[in-house]
Amino acid sequence: MNRIRHLVSVDDLSIQEILELFERAREFGEDLKGFASTCPGMISASLFYEPSTRTRLSFESAMQRLGGGVLTAAEMKTSSAAKGESLPDTVRVVSGAYADLIVLRHPSEGAAKLASEFSTVPVINAGDGSHEHPTQTLCDLYTLWLEKKHLEGLEVVLAGDLRYSRTIHSFAYALARFGANIVSVASRGLELPDYVLRRLREEYGVEPVPADTHQLKGIAEGSDAVYLTPNKPHQLSLFTDSQGLKVERVDAVYMTRPQTERHREGDSIDSYMRLGHETMDTEPMRDAILMHPLPRRDEISDELDDDPRSLYFKQAARGVPIRMAILALLLGKLKLKAKPPEAEARLVRVEMGKNPCPNTNCITHTEERHTRLGFRIMSRDPLRAACGYCSQEIPIGVVGCSTTRHFHRRDSAVARKIRADHLILFRDEAEALARGYSEASRG
Repeated sequence: MNRIRHLVSVDDLSIQEILELFERAREFGEDLKGFASTCPGMISASLFYEPSTRTRLSFESAMQRLGGGVLTAAEMKTSSAAKGESLPDTVRVVSGAYADLIVLRHPSEGAAKLASEFSTVPVINAGDGSHEHPTQTLCDLYTLWLEKKHLEGLEVVLAGDLRYSRTIHSFAYALARFGANIVSVASRGLELPDYVLRRLREEYGVEPVPADTHQLKGIAEGSDAVYLTPNKPHQLSLFTDSQGLKVERVDAVYMTRPQTERHREGDSIDSYMRLGHETMDTEPMRDAILMHPLPRRDEISDELDDDPRSLYFKQAARGVPIRMAILALLLGKLKLKAKPPEAEARLVRVEMGKNPCPNTNCITHTEERHTRLGFRIMSRDPLRAACGYCSQEIPIGVVGCSTTRHFHRRDSAVARKIRADHLILFRDEAEALARGYSEASRG
């Protein structure tokens, strides 16, 4: 029996699989009406706990163009969720006989991961809070690949609200995997969060270097731009002056709107950046393509809509063939020569004491009864862990061993030697004592 494949993160696909999907998406895009015999009789269910236009409609269009059917719950507030039904129960029901695949959008980070643990059919993450949006990332990468013919070594500017945009986070991880360089130009106060920068550094070898973006004029005013590269960042830093590494070429600009639905008290968009011809006509940007995941507000001037470099409407249209390829793959109707990624051995599930994830928007807070409070080990020296659902780092005060029932300092030699399946992580000594653990001898 084949293992069910889910698409919770873009990391669920290998680089070679992604490139092969692009080739197949190009075939689908050349004749959108020519593949209706691919998935006859199969049904996808759209479970959207948040509003959506492009993502939902492109998935439903893709499924119908493959010859399948669609069930739509586009406003889950009017579903049984309004009666208090849990996400796992909804997924159990829908994946029983209703549908062959679930496309899920949810406001809580880690919701797609939780859904995949209870579903008997593939789950596709269509956006979970400000965490990830893998299919939008694949659409964006596909557009870059079609326009630039390659991804490695591209210079890509990420601009706007980088803190709360799940699209930006997924895109940054994917660009790093493919060896592209990122110029992070955030609107003031909306910079890339620390956990994203930490993951870029630890998993992809990316280090931030200050960037000199004065040539980009309006887009970079008032922003502390950062250059992120997987290509020997320490050597690059040797060539930066007090103003930072000069950005002399841009291949693509990826603009985002302010994600005000996720903003918190104190966040401001009073000085949000706006992109117009003045910036796009500067020397580094002359050959750059302009992208945006949509919807937009006024962060891109209407005057750029007819500019041949502006691809955001083409980008949206390309969401259909790339999602056709994704659906066909997960439904077992598209076979790839490339191998899937190997399971990450170091991402070990461990038990956590009565200590929920510190991210208040994590699914563990709203579905605590169903989540297993699993955490991934990020490193053993020093011992660090991240929430297995939303990927944010968790605080560790002391470390317990389930066999000895002793607890130790997190930076102790003993703590580093405890087997992952015996680890218990506690916020502090008081919590460990309350759970019946005793302090180990310091000798």
